[in-house]
Amino acid sequence: MDDKAFEAAQAAYLQRVVPGHRTRRVRWSGGTTQAIEAGEGPPLLLLHGGLGEAIQWAPILPALARKHRVIAVDRPGHGLADPFDYRGVDLLEHARRFLGDLLDAEGLPAMPMVAASMGGLWALSFALAHPERVPRLVLTGAPAGITRALPLQMRLGTLPVLKTLVRSMMRKPTRDSTHAFWKQLLVAHPEHLEADLLELLTESQRRNAPSWFTLIDQAFDVRGMKQHLMIGEGWKRLSVPTTFVWGEKDRWGAPEAGEAAMATNPRLRMVRIPDAGHAPWLDAPDLTLEAIERALASS
Repeated sequence: MDDKAFEAAQAAYLQRVVPGHRTRRVRWSGGTTQAIEAGEGPPLLLLHGGLGEAIQWAPILPALARKHRVIAVDRPGHGLADPFDYRGVDLLEHARRFLGDLLDAEGLPAMPMVAASMGGLWALSFALAHPERVPRLVLTGAPAGITRALPLQMRLGTLPVLKTLVRSMMRKPTRDSTHAFWKQLLVAHPEHLEADLLELLTESQRRNAPSWFTLIDQAFDVRGMKQHLMIGEGWKRLSVPTTFVWGEKDRWGAPEAGEAAMATNPRLRMVRIPDAGHAPWLDAPDLTLEAIERALASS
């Protein structure tokens, strides 16, 4: 499937799930990316996780769009963004540059952010450097950088003896393999994943696997997340009001890791989502939406 076919398939899915959505290209200093937008209220940025895409947010976009102008963006090398080579890239500096460029391109001095997984690390890095530009931060699922631990499947893919085999398989995804990956690592209820969304996730992987491999090499090793990407003492310095919205069945980290960070900073709070995994907005959309809206409205 080429990019035009991908765009057409995405448009058909969005028209069904997010009537009235808009898609557009956004330029940043490293290329261009895609923004999916809905609603007319105050702006709200949605930032997807590692090896993901903005389309993952579609099931909750209509509800968020009732109160916000929601902007879900593809991170570089993901979704329908330009391909991106992460080799030799300082990931945290890259995160700060990308998000700063994005806000500048939108003409916004500041914007609250809802961020998932590695998107959470991107948003945290930006919020630590530019707290005046992030009035509220919501972290859905275990944010990258809170612990080095990774699921075994991800660590095995960093071993030289297995890397070639794993990446050969990743270049040729099927809807069944995508469903299996989400079932194993990302959601507690894979039956909630609709067929047309799975097709888009599969095509995104096929398109972006080369970019993803360079990101994996920069972010992970056999021990897990690379040490220099840990938030560590940053949790104490974080001045932005931040809410964890954490599935109790998250395979990338238990809520206790977030609660340990909370003990170091009164600006952090936790909402546990029962019977939900790493993508709680797909497992328990109503509870997740309620937690997001309360976090954005809190004083």
